Amino acid sequence: MLLKLSAPDMLNTSLIDVATGDRAYNIVTVLIPATDRPTDVVDCMKSPAASSSSSHTPSPASSASFLKKSTPAPHPEDLKGEQRQTTITDATGKVVANIAWNGRRPDIEIGDEKIGALTDLFGSSTVRFMPKILAIPTRFDTEYVWTATADSLTLYDYDTETVKGSFHQNALRIPSGSKHSKPKLSSPSKFRLSSPSTHFLSSSTKSISEDVECDPKSSELGKSTFIPTHLPGVGSCYLEFSSHPLAQDIEIILSFLMMEILRRSRFSLTPYTFEKPRLWQFKEARDLFLRRLRRNTV
Repeated sequence: MLLKLSAPDMLNTSLIDVATGDRAYNIVTVLIPATDRPTDVVDCMKSPAASSSSSHTPSPASSASFLKKSTPAPHPEDLKGEQRQTTITDATGKVVANIAWNGRRPDIEIGDEKIGALTDLFGSSTVRFMPKILAIPTRFDTEYVWTATADSLTLYDYDTETVKGSFHQNALRIPSGSKHSKPKLSSPSKFRLSSPSTHFLSSSTKSISEDVECDPKSSELGKSTFIPTHLPGVGSCYLEFSSHPLAQDIEIILSFLMMEILRRSRFSLTPYTFEKPRLWQFKEARDLFLRRLRRNTV
């Protein structure tokens, strides 16, 4: 499946099925006014104890133990104590997922299933630290691992050693003219996943930057070529993935979005903000320029 984000704000966007041009999902995030919140929540936010404890409130990235070695500085949105609600609906308007945000801490529901905190969405709460990669197993398949670097986000199947999903950001899409072409599904950074203590990070694993031949009947991967522009706002963002028999598509989509937030925190990239997406894009472009400038002058 190949989905195009219609807006730069990934939590306020429509997901367009590129194959049909129809809207497959709609994602809306709204701020819950203080008057609409439960009384005990409002009182807790106003109490000195809540004010004191909020200074240590982790971001969604730090709420999982595998993301930070020490507690990071609190995010301004955590200090505000704001609550938001993210609702995801399908093409028929049916609600398929909900996220209740307390600051930047999500409480997730998928369909009728109560998932809970961010760590409950994945298959492990502890992951071996590596300097250039963040690898987190899925909860629905031990061989499927979310793999993030400073430049890429993919879903990798260690059983077949193939890429099963990619998040293409600020990219130009070129449709493939042949079903049997073998596009290069590669991230800008080449690396190998290796760890003697973890099965899903085995030393025999091949680099995911290798060419991958995909079955056109079973996977949407390989039907398009994506050229990253490396410029926020230039090009579009796409979610590309193959369905899994043990997981709903919406779980894979939601996990991609949460992993992108984690990726930005793990690699000290421009953090996602709920407000002013255009300003966020400008800040991201500035940060990218400064990083490249430092890289070229060191």
